[in-house]
Amino acid sequence: MSNPIEMEKKFQVLPSDLDNFLKNKEFISSKRVVDEYLDTSEGLFYQDGFFIRLRNGKSLDFKFNPDHLGANNVNEHVTCHEYNVALPFELSSAHVFETLAEMIPIKCPEPYTYEEFLKINNLKTLLILDKKRTTYEDDLFVIAIDEFADFGTFLELEAKDNNMQKEAFLSEVANATKGMKVTEFNSGYIELRLRQINEQLYLKGKYLIDSDVAA
Repeated sequence: MSNPIEMEKKFQVLPSDLDNFLKNKEFISSKRVVDEYLDTSEGLFYQDGFFIRLRNGKSLDFKFNPDHLGANNVNEHVTCHEYNVALPFELSSAHVFETLAEMIPIKCPEPYTYEEFLKINNLKTLLILDKKRTTYEDDLFVIAIDEFADFGTFLELEAKDNNMQKEAFLSEVANATKGMKVTEFNSGYIELRLRQINEQLYLKGKYLIDSDVAA
């Protein structure tokens, strides 16, 4: 379990508008990231704002906001909890499933394997997202530049201090992006893809794209 609570904000941006912003930022890495999102046939976890993904075949990640589970009209995607289990499973990570089971209907597999986890929870591939992620950081943020072949380029700012108050975080984000040509993006990449391939399921989600909420 790495980052129980995280705050982040996304923006759609043109690559040419990032040059000035990235000055004096520390380069960390650039790599391909392949996320395989898992769900039931009906997309029940997605519908309740609970996201399960396999990242690069190495890490099983769970992302959600506990305050939003079972709630409606919560189209706000700034704060979430994230839990991670490395593959192959080791018994030292079983406590993550015990923690999750207190909040959501997820089952800990026996035997403790990834394959059994999929089977016992009736999970299959919902969709796959493939992107190039370039990461920087400064004193306040971990900065990710995500590039998709079909979606374009996104800027993601994540608070380095998980204890920062939400209002303070949003204020710092506003200061950091002041004067930039960015479009605020209050949804997630999974919603973008579902909107393309399964609009019926997409519209059942909690975190719809702003233009669809307005409609």
